[in-house]
Amino acid sequence: MSRRRNGPPVHPRARWPSRGSEPVAGQVAPSRAASLLAAMAVPKQKQARSRTRKRRAQHKAATPAFNQCPQCHSPRRPHRVCPTCGFYAGREVVAPSPDAEE
Repeated sequence: MSRRRNGPPVHPRARWPSRGSEPVAGQVAPSRAASLLAAMAVPKQKQARSRTRKRRAQHKAATPAFNQCPQCHSPRRPHRVCPTCGFYAGREVVAPSPDAEE
């Protein structure tokens, strides 16, 4: 146990009083903002623009993937009906459009 200056001994695990009560004489209650900042992760320094931009350089849209249609071998997006022949999963799902055959 430690001693307060000119006061009674204080237990090391003594807690602050509950939220609604007034602080005990001689104690100063921590402010709400200070208690929130103590719990949050706060950076010690400002992050440089170059570091921020290096990180954001990876946030780009991926190029769309293309596979060959097993029927007509034209490029098509995976898991979609072939726009040329209208086949999906080995069977004709949609009648091919006359514009796509040209």
